[in-house]
Amino acid sequence: MQIKRRQFLKMAASLSVGFGLGGFSGPVAAALKSLDSKKIPRLIYLQGLSCTGCSISLLQSENPSPLSMITDYSQLLFHADLSAASGSLALEVVDSFISGNAGEYFLAVEGAIPEAMPEACMLGDKTFARYIEDAAKTMAGVVAIGTCATFGGIPAAEGNLTGAVSLQEFYRKRNLEPLMITLPGCPVHPDWVWHTITHIVKAGIPKLNKYASPELFFGKKVHDNCPRYHSFQEEIMAENLGDEGCLFKVGCLGPDTLADCPTRWWNGGQTWCVDANAPCIGCSAPIFAKKRDFPFYRHSHSA
Repeated sequence: MQIKRRQFLKMAASLSVGFGLGGFSGPVAAALKSLDSKKIPRLIYLQGLSCTGCSISLLQSENPSPLSMITDYSQLLFHADLSAASGSLALEVVDSFISGNAGEYFLAVEGAIPEAMPEACMLGDKTFARYIEDAAKTMAGVVAIGTCATFGGIPAAEGNLTGAVSLQEFYRKRNLEPLMITLPGCPVHPDWVWHTITHIVKAGIPKLNKYASPELFFGKKVHDNCPRYHSFQEEIMAENLGDEGCLFKVGCLGPDTLADCPTRWWNGGQTWCVDANAPCIGCSAPIFAKKRDFPFYRHSHSA
């Protein structure tokens, strides 16, 4: 028996609801229900140098569910892992929009750009760099998904052979200034992406910080809302991983990292790094993995 992609997604969604994994809640639900179908954004999602972890994280979304966002509240024109079409047919869709012949669209970019080795990342017979440069002339805006696209991340670590750069740096070198929103994180939190898209459709571009990231999610440092902040004030410091107390001395980068992890949590609100007794490794910060000797866990706070 053959099952079409949409049928498969609906079956998967039904199973998710059955296990308590789906559904909307609160203001996001109200916003989605009132969306004007004519305003639903068309999305072209391209991937550069990355591990695809951000795409995997997006599929763990609960409110809204990934099925609803992909099929009901956005028009996902292309995603290498999710699109039903592939090969020349998929590239025809991408080319038609990026050339400016098919209407308005938003670009989503996951991963860094291999500027010194463009052939390391190809879509058909064109480089990834060529696509995102051409898109700057026709797209309504671009969303950088994850730390690799936002700051360069692990692909752009010191000593890499590809000359990988972030999306912002790529456009800056070419004197291009497209409308851009950055959503760092390694991986990105699904809420940060889907709720940003909802905000764009319902209320326009959200207020952004100096990194072009929504202040709604990246307005405060992890340290400021950490449940162990009291231990920090009382100088109750953990000396080893697993100890009670503030994790500053074992390398927590919460004081250097903008993110709402302490209040949003991860895995459907089940846990987050500090709750699991691990220090924040600063995965949404510009310094993440920049230097070749950047340690994820350390006994000093020098980065």
